[in-house]
Formats: sequence, structure tokens, C-alpha cells
Amino acid sequence: MAYYGWDAGPGPDDLGLAWDAAESYAVRVLREALPEAQAVPVPVEELTMAAARFRSAARKWPYRQLARAAWGQRPRKRSPADDTDLWLDAAGVIATTRRHIGAGSPLLEPVTLLRPADWAGAVIGLVRSGVNTVATAEDLVRYARQCPEITSTEDPGDEAVAYDPFAGGAADDEALGRGFEAALLCWEATGAVSEQRWLTRLGWWGLPRALARAWNGDFDRAAWTDSADSEEGSWTGRAPSLAELGIREPPVGT
Repeated sequence: MAYYGWDAGPGPDDLGLAWDAAESYAVRVLREALPEAQAVPVPVEELTMAAARFRSAARKWPYRQLARAAWGQRPRKRSPADDTDLWLDAAGVIATTRRHIGAGSPLLEPVTLLRPADWAGAVIGLVRSGVNTVATAEDLVRYARQCPEITSTEDPGDEAVAYDPFAGGAADDEALGRGFEAALLCWEATGAVSEQRWLTRLGWWGLPRALARAWNGDFDRAAWTDSADSEEGSWTGRAPSLAELGIREPPVGT
């Protein structure tokens, strides 16, 4: 089983363009894979508590690193006043792997190994598993490797693997696990997962939206599914429906 690669020759500018295209495509994949997570109301109480905790701990690790990555060197002056904006920025910035998010914190540096395909596959699998699902680094690796919307039967050439950031498989499972372990530390800090590493209602609602926002997209905007470039860069065939996969809607209350 291999991952799809863009058919483009390598070059000094190609990688940056490929990252942009991969992230944009990943937003559409999230939307198409998780229709049950759309139009779900914000878990207001959990969001309010998580935002307040983030503001009060902004000088501590890893809140400080996330704040600087999201809002620059003066995060207290630039962080959003709105709780939803603050939470989505903080929870999603870890997926902007082109930034050196681990500056001053070696524990966060492994996330730079994760590509858009890895993030999208992991979050799709986690959300499909439902609220209170145990989320370990090993689980996220498995979700990333086995996500049907990410994997393909095509065998890309070596150049595609080297230059396509949407292609997975470049890192081994152990390396991916280190990256996801660092991500879980940040998601625990933001309340997306609990201290016991269970997916929270806030994480179920927010992680797809946080990733989309980090990649300059909108998980709730239908235009992503109607993009004019939907035929280019897509995988062969269509993903199975949720019913075909035997997936039930997670028990999220209003």
C-alpha cells in the first residue's frame, strides 16, 4: 500500500508550492471524510474553560511555545480575544510543520516529521472513533497509516515521495510516533484530549477545524468540496461512505 504523489518534477520552489497544495487538499479531505462533525455546536463550557486555562498559563510550557508559534514573539498583544479563535489557533498551529515550532523546546521538534497526510489521517481516525476514545501515539500512527481517504493502491516514484508533502510513509512508525506524542502533549494542554489521553468533546469538535484553520482553510465551508481543482491531485476512486465503513456517529450531545 502506498501514498499518492503529485506528478511534478523536483525543483527549489516546488516543495513550498507542494506544501501549500497538500494543505489545501487536506482541508477538503477532512471535510469529505467527516460530515458527521460538521454543523455540530461548539461545546461552549469546555471551550471557555480551555481558553481560560491557556491564557492563565501562557508563560508556561507548552503554552508559551504554542502561543509564539501562533501569534509571534508578542503573543499577549496579538492573541485573539475570542475564545473560539484563540483555541483553534492554539490547537492547530502544531500542524504547521514548515515552522520551527520546537524552537527552545526539543520535546516539540518531532512534529516537524509529520506531513499533512499524517495529520489528516490521524485526526480522521480519531474523530471517527468518537468521544472518550483513548488516544495514544501508537493509535494516531495506525489511523494515519490506515485511513482509507489517504491511502492508495498507486505506487509513486521516488521523486514523488521526496517532493510531495502529502505523501506519507517517508518516516517509519517509530518516528511518526514521536511526532504524535509531541502533538498529544500540546492537545492535552489545549483540552483536546484529557490527562488520561481520551478524546474530549472539545477535541472531537475542534481538531478538524483547528487543522483546517492552520492550513488556511475552513472545515465548515462547503466551497471546499466544490473546488474547481477537485479533479487534479485527487486519488483514484472515491472513498467508501461512513455506512460502508461501519462507522457510527460519536455520542456528542448538544
